[in-house]
Amino acid sequence: MFSDETSALHVAGHAVVGELVGFECLAVTIRWTDQNLGVCRWPAMPDPVFNQLQFRQYSSGDPEFEEIKDWVIRRTKAYLAGAVSQDLATGSFDLAWLTTDLNMISVITRNVFGVAGRFFDERLTSEIYYDIDLGMEIEDLGRVVSRVRELWEDEVRSSLEENRVWLDAVASALLEQKSLTGEIVRSLRPHD
Repeated sequence: MFSDETSALHVAGHAVVGELVGFECLAVTIRWTDQNLGVCRWPAMPDPVFNQLQFRQYSSGDPEFEEIKDWVIRRTKAYLAGAVSQDLATGSFDLAWLTTDLNMISVITRNVFGVAGRFFDERLTSEIYYDIDLGMEIEDLGRVVSRVRELWEDEVRSSLEENRVWLDAVASALLEQKSLTGEIVRSLRPHD
C-alpha cells in the first residue's frame, strides 16, 4: 500500500472514531511530506481538561475528574483508531505512528492516570528518564502504548469494522481531495 493511502486511512480512522466517541471533526487533511503526515482537527479541549493539563488542578475525588478522565479515554481511543485502521487495511500495525499520536496527550494522561486514587494506572503514564549522554530528559511511551492497546484496541477495532464503509469513504475522499471539512466527513456516513 502506498504511503498516501496509508496516511489517508490513518487520518480517516481518527475522524471516524472521533465522531463516534463524541469529538466533532472540524477538518482532516493529509500533507505530502517524507513523514506521511495527516491531521484530524477537533474542537479545543474543555477548560477542566486544560486546567488538569497545565496545573494538575483536580484530584480523583473531585467531580470534574470524572469528566476529565472520560475525555482522555475518548481522545485516546480516537488516537488509537489511526493505527488500527491501518492494520485493518494493510495487516500492519504502525506502533511508531501510534506512539507519535499518543505523545500528543501524554501529559494529560499522566495528570489523570498518574494521580493517586481509584483511577491510578501507572501503565498509562509515560516513563521519563534523564539521558546523561544527551544531557536531556527522554519520555518513553512504550508502556502507555501497550496499556492503551490492551484496554481499548478491541473496542476501537470493532467500531471501525462496524463503520468500515464510512472509514473507506472518508479515506477515499481524502486521497482525492487532500482535505475535507468535518461536514463532508459526516456526510459520507451511511444512514441505516
